[in-house]
Amino acid sequence: MADALRALVDAVGLDVAYCAELEADPDSAWTHHFPTARSGHLWIATQSGSIWVGRGDETELLQHGSAALIAPGAPAWVGTSSAHDPPPRVSDTDAFFGLPFHKSGVHHGSARFGPLASEALPLPDFVSTIEHPVADVDVALTLQHMSEQAAHRWPGPQQDALARMLVVTLVAAWRPPVLRDNSLTRCIDAIAEPGPPPTVPELAALANVSPSTLLRRFRAETGLTPDEFSRWLRTLEVRTALRLGAEPTDAARRFGFRSAKALRRTLARVEASADRIVRAGPGRWIR
Repeated sequence: MADALRALVDAVGLDVAYCAELEADPDSAWTHHFPTARSGHLWIATQSGSIWVGRGDETELLQHGSAALIAPGAPAWVGTSSAHDPPPRVSDTDAFFGLPFHKSGVHHGSARFGPLASEALPLPDFVSTIEHPVADVDVALTLQHMSEQAAHRWPGPQQDALARMLVVTLVAAWRPPVLRDNSLTRCIDAIAEPGPPPTVPELAALANVSPSTLLRRFRAETGLTPDEFSRWLRTLEVRTALRLGAEPTDAARRFGFRSAKALRRTLARVEASADRIVRAGPGRWIR
């Protein structure tokens, strides 16, 4: 069966890059500030000890093996305390001898979501794996592999791939609002399958409920009927392509529509219902 989270992430678009592991003298107090003009998300993960991360006036303590995803739009920083200490420093002696213990275990990089992320993956300004033990296990293993790649001659592609896994782990731990009802998981996965969309009776059988109950639950949890949700999910990729500058005629051909007119007609129906999609409520921390 298909994976609805993968379908959402792939349709929206996600480009993740690994930047570096911060270096600092052991047992020193430091704060690293990230550029405020960044246009994409920032991810931070700690491999060894506890660290503080912040966005604007908000702060959070990340434990060993946990990670955070921080939206642009406000100053972001990471440090050994909640206070703003001097930047991390590596002593000349350590740098000269190339000693390994100046590695902080704090890794960071960038994540850029596509133009429909606010609709399909309406992430809050700050997402972390705190209170998600299973996610923290995945983060710890990912960071271990990430560090091991540093010994290779060309670690970049592997580290970028591992960084993507880390960011997807964060998104999965938070869970997009339309995927939060476990009783609908099999139904939404079935809708994400290629081929003709399943009928309401078929979806009701997967959920082991009556068709009327399925319709009621679907509207309550996603804001849409199953048919509307299917059209929305299956057109996310083509809508993303159009937002990124694809010509309608080319997009229609690429995504299997008879014509640009047929594509526009379908998208008009989708966009008329998109405002009803259930999004996360107010508040920064969603766990």
